[in-house]
Amino acid sequence: MKAEHKNTIIALGTGTSTGIPMIGCSCTVCTSLDHRDQRLRTSIYVETESGKKFLVDTTPDLRTQFLKNKISDVDFVIVTHSHADHLHGIDDLRPLTFNPNKIEIPIYTDKTTTGILQRRFDYIFRKPDPKKSVLGGGLPRLTVHTVPLDKKITIQGEAFYFFQYPHGHGSTMGFIHRSKSSTLAYIVDCMELPEAVLKTLEEMKINLLIIDCLKRGTHTTHLTVDRTFQYIKRIKPERAGLIHMSHDLFHTELERLARAEFGKNVFPLYDELKMTY
Repeated sequence: MKAEHKNTIIALGTGTSTGIPMIGCSCTVCTSLDHRDQRLRTSIYVETESGKKFLVDTTPDLRTQFLKNKISDVDFVIVTHSHADHLHGIDDLRPLTFNPNKIEIPIYTDKTTTGILQRRFDYIFRKPDPKKSVLGGGLPRLTVHTVPLDKKITIQGEAFYFFQYPHGHGSTMGFIHRSKSSTLAYIVDCMELPEAVLKTLEEMKINLLIIDCLKRGTHTTHLTVDRTFQYIKRIKPERAGLIHMSHDLFHTELERLARAEFGKNVFPLYDELKMTY
């Protein structure tokens, strides 16, 4: 008998950097009354079958995302890259550290993003001046840790494999999370996937792939519908969820395109969608 999938994932946000609706835009998607077309900035929350809770990216919408989904705790955070729409809500982790039993929340990311975090948010990550007391509401008790790429590692008992791919003039860190019952792969803000990464994803036999799918046509820094679909065919996951959509596509339209190509096993995510894998 196949093991029951017990990992739970919540799509906290499924939109691009502006969020949908976009400020000042009156297009048909931005004014849609379908709640699935209203997309906060992209982030997910995972509770594993062993009970660990981790967040992927700290968007500027993090406070709203946590309140909407009644999230009040995380064990660790993964940051995929340093762009503002994936990072600049980091201070909203602060209330989670008010719990006296919470010593700190570790953040895991690549070497480049570690340096950017330490510079951009030096008030969090620099060593405090022993001659000055901390005033006001206090600082977020966060620590940053650089993860090795292209090798299997364990974080708090959870198995991960981190890898990088091009995104604009920089790169983004994707990951594979493997539990006893299932395997998740996460790829956002992707321009293209290197051949070595594709081979690894094929070999890992992914149960759920969450993958960048910005719009129709082409884009200089993101995967779009045709390229995303090509990668899904190559990787062959059991299921694939599309994420990081712009206002180029209605949810129902992208759902129709995916079903025409793959049936019900490939689908666009929407904010507050909860799944198991």
